[in-house]
Amino acid sequence: MKDPSKFTQVSIVSFSMVTILYTSLAFMGAKLFGPQVNSQITLSMPRNLIVTKIALWATVLTPMTKYALEFAPFAIQLEQTLPHSMKPRTRTIVRGTIGSILLLLILVLALAVPYFEHVLSLTGSLVSVGICIIFPCAFYTKIFWREIRRPLLVLNLILIAVGVLMGAFGTISSSKSLLQSLWKSHSN
Repeated sequence: MKDPSKFTQVSIVSFSMVTILYTSLAFMGAKLFGPQVNSQITLSMPRNLIVTKIALWATVLTPMTKYALEFAPFAIQLEQTLPHSMKPRTRTIVRGTIGSILLLLILVLALAVPYFEHVLSLTGSLVSVGICIIFPCAFYTKIFWREIRRPLLVLNLILIAVGVLMGAFGTISSSKSLLQSLWKSHSN
């Protein structure tokens, strides 16, 4: 950033624009397609189109990139524990190999453990909201407590409250879907 003092202003504008864009897109999709759309949008797309295949692969690749980001701290910690005499290229190979093995382990777990997707959605609802909304606002408020003007403080507190509500509703929704899946499997 050329002017770091405008970070707060840029963050508020960018988050607002993304929120407005996603919300309007959701309303337009709901208005356009109505209740006929499946909960997983990719299941409602025509199967023979190339655009559907691109959307499906994008849906598959998105979590993989998230896992790579989530494993970065583990990989950095691992790299720090490696001997300093090790060459940088060897360090990179070791780090990449262990990260790949962990990713494959998660894939095996996802395929082998029943209801793994519900468990991930349960943990992900709180973690994602915490990382994206609650923690940034809380840390910003804590760090700049004395310099924050009242409207910005109120905005941060509102965002924290909304984040907590979203995390709670996401957790409740994930818990309900997990319990429903368990009941369906035991009743069959």
